Amino acid sequence: MRSALRVAAGATALVVAALTAPSPAHAESVFVEVNPSTIQAGFQVAIRASCGDALNNAKVHSDAFGEVTVEPVNSYLIAAASVPEDKKAGGYNVKLTCPSRQTATTTLWVVNHDSPHHGPNTGGGALADDGSTMIGAGAAAVALGVGLLLFRRRGRSPLTPA
Repeated sequence: MRSALRVAAGATALVVAALTAPSPAHAESVFVEVNPSTIQAGFQVAIRASCGDALNNAKVHSDAFGEVTVEPVNSYLIAAASVPEDKKAGGYNVKLTCPSRQTATTTLWVVNHDSPHHGPNTGGGALADDGSTMIGAGAAAVALGVGLLLFRRRGRSPLTPA
């Protein structure tokens, strides 16, 4: 009976030791991210990465902006890159290469928005003219107002009895 108690006590001690023992420290994972992940050509993107530590510089390369060096800042590797204005729209790989030769990849989406040269097409088109209709209507309203004013003055001539 005592041996059964010893076995149970030993098993309990193992479980308690396993649950309370400190777990081994895990190194941060290797990753790269861009913010924003979708950007218009001609603007700048922020790059944040990790090589498991933030002690050494690393390289990030993309056909969207070329190669940049990410540098340690507050436990991450940080940089910024500009996407040229003439870069074609599409998805571009962004690849981190660590000094240890570990790599990570993400995608940067580049969009090109042309500036509109006229107002949006909202349908109908009744109000979307060159303004000549409004100028004509304004001139007609002024003429009508002048005509009514002259007509009223004629009706109240000092020679006409009231």
